[in-house]
Amino acid sequence: MIENTKPFNNDPLQKAVHDLEVAEAHLANAQAEEQAAEHDVEEAIKEVKDAERDRDTVTVHVIHVNEVEKASFAERLTATLQQVWEKSYIELKIPPKPKDVFQTANKNPKSLMSFLSLTLEQAHQQKVIEDYCFGIASETGGA
Repeated sequence: MIENTKPFNNDPLQKAVHDLEVAEAHLANAQAEEQAAEHDVEEAIKEVKDAERDRDTVTVHVIHVNEVEKASFAERLTATLQQVWEKSYIELKIPPKPKDVFQTANKNPKSLMSFLSLTLEQAHQQKVIEDYCFGIASETGGA
C-alpha cells in the first residue's frame, strides 16, 4: 500500500476517497456474486422439489374391463387404493356401479377390495400389487 500514497502526494483525503471507491467497487462485486449465488440456490431447491415430486409419484394405468375404456394418470404413492379407484372413474369418465370390483390388471386379476385402505406404496411393498395397473370389473347379469 505504500505505492498508493505516492500518486496522492501524501494527501490523506485523496487516499481515503480512493480507498472508499475501491471498497465500493469490491462491495458491488460481492453483491453481484451474492445475487448469483441466491439464484443458484433457488434453482437447486426447485430441482430438489421436482426430483422429490417425481420420486413420490407414479403413473397409474386403469382399464374398465366391461366398457374397455382405458386411462392413465399420475398419482402420489401416498394415495390409498380407495382414492385411486375413485379417481379412476373420473379419469375413465364412467359412473361407478354398486357391484363394481377394483382389481389388479394382470393376467390373473386379483380383487383389491380387502386392501382399499393401503397406500400405493404399502400395497406394492406388501406385494398386494406388482405394478400400478388396475382394472374395474362390473358384475354382469346372467340368465
